[in-house]
Amino acid sequence: MRTVLMAVGIGLGVALLLVASSVPTARHQRDERIHARIDTNLDGRVITPSRGTVLLSDIDTVFRGREIRGRMLEPEGPAAPLPPGLTRFPRPGEMVVSPALRKLLAAPGNGLLRERLDHPVTGEVTDRGLVDPGEYVFYLGGEHMAVGVKGVDRLDHFGKVYPQKPLDPELTLLSIVGMVVLLAPVAVFIAAAVRFGGEHRDRRLAALRLVGADRRTTARIAAGETLVSALIGVALGAVLFMIGRRFIELMDIQGLSVFTEDLTPQPALAALTVVGVVVLALAVTRLAMNGVAVEPLGVVRRSGGATRRLGWRIAVPVLGLLLLKASVGSGSDIRDTTSVVLVVVGMLALLVGVTAVLPWILEQLTGALGGFGPVSWQLAVRRLQLNSEAATRSVNGIVVAVAGAIALQTLFTGIAHAQNGSSGAARSSSAPSTQAAVASLDDGRGYTERYASVFSSTPGVQQAVGYAELSVSTSDGDVPQTVRIAECGQLRLLASLSTCADGDAFVVSPHGGAAADRTVWKPGSAMRMDTNGPRWTVPRITAAVEARSSNPQGVFPEKMLFVTPRAAGASAMAHAVSTIDITYATSGADVQDRLRTTAARLDPSFAVDFPAQATGATALDGIKRDLLAGVTAVLLLIAASMLLGALEQLRDRKRVLAVLVTFGTPRRTLSSSILWQTAVPVAMGLLVAGVVGTALGNALLGLIGRTPVYDWSGMLAIAGIGAAASVAVTVLTLPTLWRSSHPANLRHE
Repeated sequence: MRTVLMAVGIGLGVALLLVASSVPTARHQRDERIHARIDTNLDGRVITPSRGTVLLSDIDTVFRGREIRGRMLEPEGPAAPLPPGLTRFPRPGEMVVSPALRKLLAAPGNGLLRERLDHPVTGEVTDRGLVDPGEYVFYLGGEHMAVGVKGVDRLDHFGKVYPQKPLDPELTLLSIVGMVVLLAPVAVFIAAAVRFGGEHRDRRLAALRLVGADRRTTARIAAGETLVSALIGVALGAVLFMIGRRFIELMDIQGLSVFTEDLTPQPALAALTVVGVVVLALAVTRLAMNGVAVEPLGVVRRSGGATRRLGWRIAVPVLGLLLLKASVGSGSDIRDTTSVVLVVVGMLALLVGVTAVLPWILEQLTGALGGFGPVSWQLAVRRLQLNSEAATRSVNGIVVAVAGAIALQTLFTGIAHAQNGSSGAARSSSAPSTQAAVASLDDGRGYTERYASVFSSTPGVQQAVGYAELSVSTSDGDVPQTVRIAECGQLRLLASLSTCADGDAFVVSPHGGAAADRTVWKPGSAMRMDTNGPRWTVPRITAAVEARSSNPQGVFPEKMLFVTPRAAGASAMAHAVSTIDITYATSGADVQDRLRTTAARLDPSFAVDFPAQATGATALDGIKRDLLAGVTAVLLLIAASMLLGALEQLRDRKRVLAVLVTFGTPRRTLSSSILWQTAVPVAMGLLVAGVVGTALGNALLGLIGRTPVYDWSGMLAIAGIGAAASVAVTVLTLPTLWRSSHPANLRHE
């Protein structure tokens, strides 16, 4: 039974380590697919239409927070390049979707998305064209597309290889911390698994010591038993990895999924995993033999050992903090090999030091709390007093995981706060009842009033103002200035106009004025439309007016020129972007998705932006998603560790439990005792993990010169997961407890 428990525990740890050793391969394959489908003319070459070119437009969208990648395609010849993942071009009006998007479209309650992407589906995008199995992608067949209109570009090939760019110091540190936080609990878990059934083995080896075996003999016996279990565990871990690999595409952890072929361990890392697990198992066994070799009678009698010393236990985490302080001289030094090594060693010393301090804390706590309280409490405290190390062994993994997760959360929050440049108070302020959106379409048609009318009829929309926006600059390439073209009715919604007729032009100042604005509009002066477009002459200025403050988009930092269509001219209308300023009520259901659906029904190339919605950094969001997926997997592993440890302790104590029940102890009392035995170490461990995790997060932020910002709700959520694990483990062990307390277990040989 001990061999089975050790093998299962080690096997779970090895399986997760093999997943970790597959990360470089998965990242490389992912990058290859991303580079292969790049569809932007990054070289700036002039591509002429030919048999081997294709017209393409970006029609990305978002549905209830899910990003959906969309492209409109029209081949210009039989040799036009196909995007990766397609076997043929969709016909005009037809759509090819990814498997995940097909499921999303078919899911109940997603009628808004089906209305938005209301095109016949004629095929699926293959794995070559997807970043991961859960990505939402579609390709729509286009017709009569023209370069420069609606964001259309011409390509003669897909794909481009980017040179490797180093990450920012903040993201480099975040990645290093993430790897340590994810792998350290696994090592602690494997070390705990090696000690499953340790009390039985210690008593057996102590008996061998009493009949004449020397230390080397008992050490060889223990090492041999551990080696067999470790090798079986490695084999079991490989089997579990291969079985899980077959179903990996069905899993989605924190929005992260991978293809089966991506989950391939690198040979060097896989070999290092096997060797490292075996060495760790033997090292833990050798350390555990010290008590057996020195005090065999004490083990046999199950008497308490010597009082634990705090000095060396507290020295380990203190050494970790000192190494972190000395690791980085400046933020840019984080990429140096020496700095990386010091950061990793410092973090490991701090996190592993928690496992050394926790037994001492629990010993002091149980010594102060014993001797009073209900029977279940006294049974639990006495058990913890007899062997607090066994009690904390299974808890160490969750303590290290929670401490690392809190440090990671603190580091991530500090970096995100610095990048967003917003204060905690600003983020916690109440959301406004109305917000603004901007819909734009570069069609050059000037149907702005019709577009505004359609958006106005969308449920939740309070006001929609349509105009054509044009960017102009002086001939010497000065800062571009903005011209808005619309009928008088629309202009009156944006500015305070006393009179207005077709042919008028107005210089509009920001509401309340802008002292720093030096924009000058001179009638008759020559301007250039867009960057290198045709010339445009500033018309006669009718009046200078002020923008309305009631419209969220009416507030702007510079003087703009508002002109009517006749004053602007046909050329300006052809180069302007149709823009709709929308004010909507935030209390409405799915208002943003309704606006995107309205835009897509008008034209698939219509883009809708929400300025008040935080966008975040792409690299930072990607690292956060990967780390959250890893933390989730590690916490599941630690929960399995606690369950195995609890089952092992019940198996070891089944004769004692049977005696207690025979003498009249209610099973409810024993169940409560088991809960206390799990809850007390977990509660103390979570408290220590919170302190250590916060200190580690502050130290890491100090390395890059960031001010600590605490996400208390996130920390409480992480601690809550750890507390829930203890309750779940207790509930799952109740059937074993009832079986172990049966009178038949009184038989003993």
